[in-house]
Amino acid sequence: MFAPCHICRQHALNLSLRSSSPAARSCIIRSVLLNIYAVSLEKGGVGKTSVAVNLAAAFAQVGLRTLVVDLDAQCHASQWLGVSSASLRPDESILGILQGRPLAECIRMTAEDIALIPAHPAMAGLPALLVSQPNSGLFTLRRAFDQARQQGVEYDIAILDLAPARGPVQATALGAATRCIAPVQAEDLVIQSLKALVDSVEQARQINPQLHGLSILRNRYALRGAIDHAYDQALCDEYAPLLLQTIIPVRAALRHAAGVQQSVFRYTSADAGEVRGLFVELVDELMRLDEVA
Repeated sequence: MFAPCHICRQHALNLSLRSSSPAARSCIIRSVLLNIYAVSLEKGGVGKTSVAVNLAAAFAQVGLRTLVVDLDAQCHASQWLGVSSASLRPDESILGILQGRPLAECIRMTAEDIALIPAHPAMAGLPALLVSQPNSGLFTLRRAFDQARQQGVEYDIAILDLAPARGPVQATALGAATRCIAPVQAEDLVIQSLKALVDSVEQARQINPQLHGLSILRNRYALRGAIDHAYDQALCDEYAPLLLQTIIPVRAALRHAAGVQQSVFRYTSADAGEVRGLFVELVDELMRLDEVA
């Protein structure tokens, strides 16, 4: 993966992003290896793109060099970050990387100070293209990241935003990822989808030893009635070791920020500050989790 910046990693372990001074926070930042987070669940409507964009913005806010790779032909992450597919050629997406184009040539900088490899609607054919590649394209992204490192392109964080589907694209993402993040709500179909994702992650770990595993993020979380509480309990009973401690509640700021193509770190509203703090908590939790993985 991309080369680490050289500083004592053990010192960074003892520091907290939320409580540290700017100098201490800088020590944490410079100690980070490339972490690649695949945001995935085989069910739509759980807020994967919201998590991908706002988590990327949170990493960027604390000074980490952050790249988002939009792997969904619907292009929602790209649009959220201000890049319209109408302004792109298909080969400026992962489709170009499949054709041998260097990863760096597909990157666009955004107003959020986040680098982006955008999606294109032509990526609807991506699953079939991957299957036609050697090893069904499993190592396409991993190889692209390695080649970028060799060419001096360095990021601390990469976030992969996936469509709600099981198949070659998800397998390629998990083949490169260091952790999979599954946004969930307390719903029956969501919990059923988690079972399939657990299987996918376990299969991916057989060919990707750098994949630490699956972490479950309770996102847009609201327990309004007895049935919600029952599903929440079922989630805790079955997946307690995988649950992240940070919980992102339902807040208007998340919905409104998407409407104006901004993260909650640029959008201003009464509840945006609370959501910003939660995403910074999530950054802190993920960094600590991956330091000891």
